[in-house]
Amino acid sequence: MEQPTDSAPKKVDEFLQAATQEERGLVAEFLAFMSENKVWWLTPILVVFGLLGVLLLLGATGVAPFIYTLF
Repeated sequence: MEQPTDSAPKKVDEFLQAATQEERGLVAEFLAFMSENKVWWLTPILVVFGLLGVLLLLGATGVAPFIYTLF
């Protein structure tokens, strides 16, 4: 019969510690993902998507005539 290892209680403690931590937001999670996986090349793509989204949202409001004069 195998002896129980000490890693099982350690994993349970890590899980409980992670479960009791405060939840992070979507942006914080994505930034953590990008830093952990070294995919910083996604940053300009996300910035352009974000600016395009803001432009589309503002285009549907009363600010639209002022946006059109910029182009």
